[in-house]
Amino acid sequence: MAAYQQQEGDEPCASKSHHNSLHEIRSQASIRDRRLFLQNMLVATTASLGLSPSSEAFEQAYPITLDFENNDTSRNVQTIRQERISVKRAKLNQSRENVLSNPLAFKTKTDVLGALTWSGALWLLSGSRSNPLVRPLANALYDTNTKKGAWVKDRNEGLFAPFPIAFSILMGIVFLVLGVFVDRALLLVADGQSSTVLQLAGVSLIGGASLELGRIASGEKMKTREDSERDDTLADEFEEFASKKLIFGQGGSVHRSEVIKSFRRYFAKYRVENNDYPLNDLEIEQLLREWNRKMGNLESMTSSGFIKNIKINTEAEIKM
Repeated sequence: MAAYQQQEGDEPCASKSHHNSLHEIRSQASIRDRRLFLQNMLVATTASLGLSPSSEAFEQAYPITLDFENNDTSRNVQTIRQERISVKRAKLNQSRENVLSNPLAFKTKTDVLGALTWSGALWLLSGSRSNPLVRPLANALYDTNTKKGAWVKDRNEGLFAPFPIAFSILMGIVFLVLGVFVDRALLLVADGQSSTVLQLAGVSLIGGASLELGRIASGEKMKTREDSERDDTLADEFEEFASKKLIFGQGGSVHRSEVIKSFRRYFAKYRVENNDYPLNDLEIEQLLREWNRKMGNLESMTSSGFIKNIKINTEAEIKM
């Protein structure tokens, strides 16, 4: 009787174990089916994209052991690493010796590209056509009292003037020499690592270009004589307009649009846009800001365009 009861007690355990085995088999079968499905999807995708079957030429299994051919135990990973380091050091030493023995020798494309890149970077970083080498060289080569040297006179007065072709070629040669010098010097410092020096030159070139764009956007580039004379004329005209049409120090306020319209009405040549006397509203607004600062007004123009302590004299005559 006891044996029968023990047999009845073992039956649920055996059934539970059998159930777990079936569940594990089904899980493994499900995983295998999913892997097969993903593999078939990958093959179908590769075939639909028309990819080359050259990748199938490689064995899709990892080798069990990583042995060298003919069981050459004298070669190992450490030996191969040391050989590669030695080859790299030999190339660097050879590059450094080439620079020391003949600094002007350009034996690879990297050397030529590095020198040219440094030349352009130095040109942009120094201010391009406004670099500090322009005036000394120009004054040494040109006479400011002659027609050919008239542009040098403008440069000496802080104005911009374009280069003659001959002087442009000279500046190109000067900065090419400077680029070669910087490139060779950095190669010596970097132990002949030309790729590193070239990367540094590229970064410097990008930085110089960014600075040049910033100078142009901020208006730091020198003005030409025509631009300078036009600015002086506009400043004098606004001074005349302000003395007749603007009242300062008696309270009130005025909007910039009112000043712009009044300025255009006062000078007939600016009433409509034309090519003979080009003038936009932003230039008139800038003239108003400058005049307001010159008058010592503590109230600057607000973001909405109003200026306090200034008002328009509506009784002044209009200049024809």
